[in-house]
Amino acid sequence: MPETHVPLLVPAGNPGTLTGAAGNNTWLIDGAFPTLVDAGIGTAPHVAAITRALRARALVRVLVTHSHPDHASGVPALRRSWPSLEACKLPLRGEAGWRALADGDTVAAGDAHLTVVHTPGHAPDHICFWDADRRCLYGGDMVVAGSTVMIPFGRGGSLTEYLASLERLAALAPDRIYPGHGDVIERPLDVIGAYLEHRRFRERQILECLGDGVTGVDAIAARLYPNLPDGLRQPARLTVEAHLQKLRDEGRL
Repeated sequence: MPETHVPLLVPAGNPGTLTGAAGNNTWLIDGAFPTLVDAGIGTAPHVAAITRALRARALVRVLVTHSHPDHASGVPALRRSWPSLEACKLPLRGEAGWRALADGDTVAAGDAHLTVVHTPGHAPDHICFWDADRRCLYGGDMVVAGSTVMIPFGRGGSLTEYLASLERLAALAPDRIYPGHGDVIERPLDVIGAYLEHRRFRERQILECLGDGVTGVDAIAARLYPNLPDGLRQPARLTVEAHLQKLRDEGRL
């Protein structure tokens, strides 16, 4: 891939247990239509870094992968700097103020055209952006190098949908994924395969817990995720609940 086509990482500046040491990744795609993938939370240093990178040009649009605040809440701050900014996402019911995207749509970004790929599971409105010419994917919260993704049961998360979305990404066979958190993923099929196997492994562990009489969500989470930092206990609990719901949906509980 020519260097001019490599997006610029602009960290959102919201470090945390779930967002990483530098905060969310946002990706500036330069070219005829300067475009940002994900909006961060609107910190002044983040907006200033985008401004410097654009060198007095306007940011034309922002593509939001899903409505979780760390990815979407920075849009108002971006619009204060670029009032004509077009903000795009797959809208949830009742959401307004967006250019509505749908699965299969194409949108100009930099000098490329990206295809919208609906990938629910982590969030019902989660989408990725696929650059078929360069075989790269802007993956939002679908995969994170060296970690796993929380499936927030009861908050729009669905493990069944998430696994189907992973399979859909594997079918695209991307050469690179630019994720919403962490390092660029250079061997996406290996990472996606490991994610699928990890979820199968967790499912076997949960079934073993149930067979041993460990049935409470907190007890299962404690057995599967020992020694977790406090900030990760609730995500672990929600993910266990997502696994249990998948088993119920399949008639296995």
